Amino acid sequence: MTVSRFFRNFKAARLTSCMGILVAALSQPAWADVGVRVEARPISDPIQAFITVTDNNGNPVSGLDANDFALSIDGNPVTIGTFTLPPSDDSTQKVKVVFVMDYSQSVQSVARQTMEDSVVVFMENMRDGDLAAIIKFNDTNPEGASIVAPFTIIDHAGNSATLETAARSDYPGDGTNLLDAIQLAVNQFVPPAVLPPGPDAIVVISDGGENESSATQTEVIELANANSIPLFTIGVGDLALPGRDELMGNLGGETGGEFFPAATDQEIADAYATISVRLNNEYLITIPSGISNCLEHTLTVDVTGQTAKNVQFTREICDTEPDPFTFNSETGVARGATVRSNTVTITGIEVPAHISIISGEYSIGCSNNGFTRDPGTIDNGDTVCVQQNASQSPSTSKTTTLTVGAVAETFSTTTRAEGGGGGGGGGGGGASGPLDILFLALGAVLLGRRHKPG
Repeated sequence: MTVSRFFRNFKAARLTSCMGILVAALSQPAWADVGVRVEARPISDPIQAFITVTDNNGNPVSGLDANDFALSIDGNPVTIGTFTLPPSDDSTQKVKVVFVMDYSQSVQSVARQTMEDSVVVFMENMRDGDLAAIIKFNDTNPEGASIVAPFTIIDHAGNSATLETAARSDYPGDGTNLLDAIQLAVNQFVPPAVLPPGPDAIVVISDGGENESSATQTEVIELANANSIPLFTIGVGDLALPGRDELMGNLGGETGGEFFPAATDQEIADAYATISVRLNNEYLITIPSGISNCLEHTLTVDVTGQTAKNVQFTREICDTEPDPFTFNSETGVARGATVRSNTVTITGIEVPAHISIISGEYSIGCSNNGFTRDPGTIDNGDTVCVQQNASQSPSTSKTTTLTVGAVAETFSTTTRAEGGGGGGGGGGGGASGPLDILFLALGAVLLGRRHKPG
């Protein structure tokens, strides 16, 4: 689909005033000369490279064939497995999209109108025979996350009208069960679903304020990758709150999709438009590959007449959670003493993991001169120990926490009790300090003088 066709397919009578923003977004190219996204998982399947080629005006270039592309991985040329024309060039290729729409109050208050308008325009510009489904979610709605429109064939008639009604329907409630909604969306693509060939995608709009789901981020990403379903995430609202930007970015970046932060109505409309144009104009090239590690690799795509494009990908999510390790507690230590832990070996990680410390220092390799408080990375098989300055008070504990990947372990010290003096009451005791010794010596001298003969 060309950008000009995207313009022609607008139905002005069905657009709200927000659609002027979408028109403005589409009038300005938002893509480079060569756009590449990679679906590299599951590792049992070939690598899939989805490539969009545009001219100097930002319009998609059609009519290319396999001879116009040369690919390499980490600088080594690779053989093209299969080459598939985009839906804009091949009518047998159908775009299938599930729209996941956040109806928590924090999103409804800032983006509901533009979200609904953009979904409607996206569907209006899909071709006859394409399929769309709509999922809406918030936690307090009795339905939670639900399918308000199952996969429906676009026909620009009754089916399309039903989809538009579903897109604009109310979904009262609050709370963000985002991951549950995405899990439901991915399941629309798996058997027993029977869908035509062509690009698959889930388009998610949310503020990333996940707080109610049963599904976890890892489970959702693994499910999407196992079924080769890319997630295109559009972030709206207050993405600056802790964890929101990271969650939306991980969902898009780790599934072969993309994350679009959208601070304004124009950016929301632009994100939907960009995704639509890409899905309709991506050449699909598969690459047979024996790569099965979780390291980062570079795919280079050379297209005739264009500048080469490099993108990074991994074949699987790397394990950065180490096997359990333990530091032995120390008791009876001197007050204020510098105490070093036992040495442990980090195992069970596939790539360097983050390491950081609280209330102490650590050393990789346990070198006397290698202790630091600064965060860093540690490799599988490295040894590490920690040290701390014990409390200045007697019988007092102090804890140092070392975190490797997502695993935190503590090292604790306890100072010895206060030293005791002589007896009390009627009992005597030994000398307990310099003054006691001095008085005893003086007493001995005086006693000697008293008993001197003569």
